[in-house]
Amino acid sequence: MFDFEIMNKWASEKPNELAFADENNALTFAQLDSLSRRTATMLKEKGIQQGELVSLNLPTYLEWTTSLALHLLGAIPMQKIGTKAYPDTVFPDWLISLNLSSNISASKTLIFDEDFLEAVKKKNELLDVPGYVSSESTARLFSTSGTTGDSKYIAMTADDLADLSMRVGSTELAGNNPVLSLFPLGMGASYRLALRNLQLGTTLFRCGFSDYRLPKLLRMYPIKTLLGSPIQISAFLTAQKQTGTELPNLKTIILAGSGVSQELVNRIKTQLGCRIFNDYGSAEAGFVALKEITDNIEVGFSINQSVALQIVDENDVEVTSPSIGQIRYKKTGMARSYLNNAVASAEVFKDDYFYPGDHGFLDESGLLHLTGRVNEVVNLSGVKMNLDKVDSVAMSQLGVVDCASFSVISEAGIEELAVAYVSNNDFNLDRFAKALEKKLSLKPKYLISTYAIPRNNNGKILRQELQKEFKEREKLSE
Repeated sequence: MFDFEIMNKWASEKPNELAFADENNALTFAQLDSLSRRTATMLKEKGIQQGELVSLNLPTYLEWTTSLALHLLGAIPMQKIGTKAYPDTVFPDWLISLNLSSNISASKTLIFDEDFLEAVKKKNELLDVPGYVSSESTARLFSTSGTTGDSKYIAMTADDLADLSMRVGSTELAGNNPVLSLFPLGMGASYRLALRNLQLGTTLFRCGFSDYRLPKLLRMYPIKTLLGSPIQISAFLTAQKQTGTELPNLKTIILAGSGVSQELVNRIKTQLGCRIFNDYGSAEAGFVALKEITDNIEVGFSINQSVALQIVDENDVEVTSPSIGQIRYKKTGMARSYLNNAVASAEVFKDDYFYPGDHGFLDESGLLHLTGRVNEVVNLSGVKMNLDKVDSVAMSQLGVVDCASFSVISEAGIEELAVAYVSNNDFNLDRFAKALEKKLSLKPKYLISTYAIPRNNNGKILRQELQKEFKEREKLSE
């Protein structure tokens, strides 16, 4: 099982070396150990007990030290997805947050404000820590939502966390240390890096923003590899250009979570000259495949040697290359089910394989090519449209900052194509409409300006949320 007491080892051996740094905070190993233990004392006094489920909604600095405190107590930290209510099947015993929530009673909510932090610092360090009952005790919940936005959770034991910390991921294969992940700490990829840094006694770098604060942090510390979703990296590139920040230490960008456009690749090359990699994986199984993007984004992915991947038809029968079918894979240590959700588990965990909901094929060299999401090929007036392809075309147009296509049902009961977009000052609606009409096999019926595209923590588009927003707009206009 993962030994969280290793903090004390590093606090003794290298107390003044940097253990954590983000855009506003820095902690040495001595400070990390001390603050985590003082936080554990406070949480214990507030009534949090071994085995209880605790939801965290905190800035990374506080989330990491509080997570460590909960691990010392043998409690189970989790992070909720988005704004939806907690599912009845996975309801936390406690919430630790900056604000009250309508979902959890005030008596079971700890507000971690400045006063609370000052009170924590005055507590004694908890030295006799209970930890977990056994290596098989649940020690962390990780969230996943796919493209539906429906919350599902994966439970990991104390043994699983030890295994997670030593797994080789894309950052080890493609990047150079130090690494900074832009994904939330509560996601498996980021938590793996956090545990790995703790295990090895190296610095955990975090940044909760993709604006001017990110290039400032990258300038301040010798971070060589940046991991994030395409939308996060795009926002970072905008901030880096606006601030004019030179980043000579940054050598590698690893994109993950959603599709990569040629336009984004070109921006990275022009502004940074970094090596560019695309990571394919899932919360359920972790790192699955990787490719380096040099000139052509259509190059295939090399499959992780620890992964058994197949392309199957609608009857789950493996197809021959290069036939397109549904992707499924399995690997040691991956999740086998969702916590307390038998229905969702049965849909994607079959015969020891996980079905991520992607279509693709294997070429003659055994490289994996993605062709779209299973549920994102829609039939519009007899024309089959791959929404991923529509997104790619729309995103490549001048002035488009972010976009997403989705289908809507018209008053006549016909399924129509809609494109929501976020734009900047370079955008021209007429030019945009003409470009889409020219490059797509079906002209979009609706072009909708919006402030933000709803995405999950991986950066995948939540198309159902866009459909709901469209229906609400239609009702208001009646």
